Amino acid sequence: MSFSSDTKKELCRCKTKPREMRKAEAYGLILFCKKFSSNEIFFRTESETAAKRFTEITAAETGVKAEIKETVISGKNVKLYKAGIYDVEDCKRIEACFGHDAGEVSLRINRANIEFDICAEAFLRGAFLTCGNVSDPESEYHLEFNVGYKNLANDLCRIIQETSECVGERIIVPKIVSRRGSYVVYLKGSDDIADFLTLMGAGNASMTVMQVKIQKSCKNQRNRKANSKTANTEKTVSAAVKQIQAINDLEESGVLDMLSEELQETAKIRRNYPLASLNELCGYFSTPISRSSLNRRLNKLIALSGRG
Repeated sequence: MSFSSDTKKELCRCKTKPREMRKAEAYGLILFCKKFSSNEIFFRTESETAAKRFTEITAAETGVKAEIKETVISGKNVKLYKAGIYDVEDCKRIEACFGHDAGEVSLRINRANIEFDICAEAFLRGAFLTCGNVSDPESEYHLEFNVGYKNLANDLCRIIQETSECVGERIIVPKIVSRRGSYVVYLKGSDDIADFLTLMGAGNASMTVMQVKIQKSCKNQRNRKANSKTANTEKTVSAAVKQIQAINDLEESGVLDMLSEELQETAKIRRNYPLASLNELCGYFSTPISRSSLNRRLNKLIALSGRG
């Protein structure tokens, strides 16, 4: 079972007691079908629960009985459900029920079917069950509606933005992109997706998104610390190699024995402890020395060797 299917199953458990809410959800389910016309109304889904919800609410609010046809995608062992209405008179009855005319050139949302904010939430729930999908947050943060008409997609964006502004602390602003002849209304941010799932009534799915976000944040923080530690180690080793090479050059040229006792001691300690950090090296001197003083001595050795 996919995360999207689990989310739709949770949404289908939502109770829509006021008649206005049931009508709004039915309108969202029907209007955002893959095909909405006077000849046929239908959509396809992998969620059997969403298909059954469509038939139940359509029958309850319009008196029209919808059919569910089951097919199996060959080679994938995946069941696909096609829920629809194919009788012309039934389709016209549904159009009239929601204030639509046969042969509309540009399909739009009829706001008369969404009377209150709570109705808008039910309407969005219906639309998502019909044409929506949400990715598993473990892989990516992405929620979308696949809409067949440009103006309808624009209307959906406005409904989402207005509803989030009325019922939540954050305003959700979806984006639209054209894809293979249809229009995709989508959300990408984890916070927007979590808020929108809550708005529709999928509180458990919303909590899952936030939990995954926290887990990813902790993992990234651990990785950053590990990477930082690795980078610091590599930097320390690289500096030590350069310092020791400089000391070897000074010894081979006979210059090392001519240097001050401080520099000779520094050279000896550096070679004896090649993997030690500057802070660790400071503890090996007979007379206490600061990190900055040690760094200056080592840089001087490098400069005298000609490797600076």
